[in-house]
Amino acid sequence: MHMVEADEAAVEEKLHAGEYACPGCAGELRPWGHARRRTLRAEGGRSVSLRPRRSRCKACFVTHVLLPVLCLLRRCDLAEMIGRGLALKVAGWGYRRIAANLGIPATTAGDRGRRFGDNTEGLRGHFTALAYFLDASLGAIDPRGSPLADALEAIVAAAGAAARAFGPTPLWHFASGASMGRLLSNTNPSLPVAWVARK
Repeated sequence: MHMVEADEAAVEEKLHAGEYACPGCAGELRPWGHARRRTLRAEGGRSVSLRPRRSRCKACFVTHVLLPVLCLLRRCDLAEMIGRGLALKVAGWGYRRIAANLGIPATTAGDRGRRFGDNTEGLRGHFTALAYFLDASLGAIDPRGSPLADALEAIVAAAGAAARAFGPTPLWHFASGASMGRLLSNTNPSLPVAWVARK
């Protein structure tokens, strides 16, 4: 799996031009069909259908799905919708209220909140390191009173540093790409500087 921008036409152009590097060996990724079509929930009862591009490395022959930053790995909602739910949790909302606001099952809201809570320390460290990598002159990232709020503050700080370096990107698209789609995964991501540097 390899994170790419949300613009399908831009992804296709860059893939055909050989501008994506294999995450395993840094070889050139080339077109190799498509992954299965998936439907993601969006706010307001809408849905978004996408069929991610698949690629194959010219050097090591490993295939990679090119996952757009508008989604997270193994999640059925858009990254922005998931991020909104996480921000509401940080603001003190309960999972039933979050679920009702977003139009998702309460169990889904609860699971995401618990997963974010379980990953707060790793996410805070990851995004703090990324923020200072992107902007060495960045001042202190002040604590916000809870591990959840501290993790969200680090994500916002890193997104701000990336925007100053490369131009603005929607917050949760940035968070998806900078975590390699693993924002809510069981394992914490290593620092994927290469994705951010491509922006």
